[in-house]
Amino acid sequence: MKKPTLWFLLITAAVAAAWISVDRFKPASTALKTFVSPGPLSSAHASLANRCESCHEANLGVTVAKCTACHANNERLLGRQPTAFHANIQECSTCHIEHQGLSIRPVVMDHLALAKIGARTLVRASRTDDASSATVKSLETWLHVKNLNQLDEQSAGPALNCVGCHSTKDRHLGLFGKECAQCHTTTKWSIAGYQHPSPNSTTCAECHQAPPSHYMMHFDMISKKIAGQEDAKVGGCCGVVQVRQCYRCHQTTVWNDIRGVGYYKHH
Repeated sequence: MKKPTLWFLLITAAVAAAWISVDRFKPASTALKTFVSPGPLSSAHASLANRCESCHEANLGVTVAKCTACHANNERLLGRQPTAFHANIQECSTCHIEHQGLSIRPVVMDHLALAKIGARTLVRASRTDDASSATVKSLETWLHVKNLNQLDEQSAGPALNCVGCHSTKDRHLGLFGKECAQCHTTTKWSIAGYQHPSPNSTTCAECHQAPPSHYMMHFDMISKKIAGQEDAKVGGCCGVVQVRQCYRCHQTTVWNDIRGVGYYKHH
């Protein structure tokens, strides 16, 4: 028998043996998948730990088609204002990264990725009707570009329309307007160098809205008593405490640091 033919037969036999072992013996197949896995899936996808093909396509990796097979009909996600954009985004793995650990949510908010997706949408968009035309105009205003080639990655993140996604979570209650980027950045929500006004400030209500309980009987029955601000005690000297007079009960450390009481565990 010629040497090339012998090598061919040996390789064929080895491939056949490997195929049979993977096909017929599930423990071996599972062990192989575990060996090549880059890490454990999050708890949301843990049930797919040994079913790589549920998310991955050969030679392509994770694809939108695989993701939407399970998530396309997620009405709760698509019905919420901050996440409704998922209906047309056609891109998943940029922000949703798996194999990071069982307790880690597979969500990494990449604002630059959102800008790029918006710019690519401009390429596919049409102006054939009023709704489409309005969408295109909104994207152009949002990204400050007319087409994909004009997208500047250095300025794209800060150029995002923050209010478009965060308007339902405005802790400033509209007092500071809609130009979030004047104070906030897309890399960190907290403001560098921000200093709270003096502990002696009496204008708390300009920024802080009292909780609903302060507009109900809870304020008279519980809150005032805890802070020593019952009407009978303070009515004659300081006047009855009003809901907007936050400084009468609270300190500037945290909201549950009560004057004369200290940290109070409310619930």
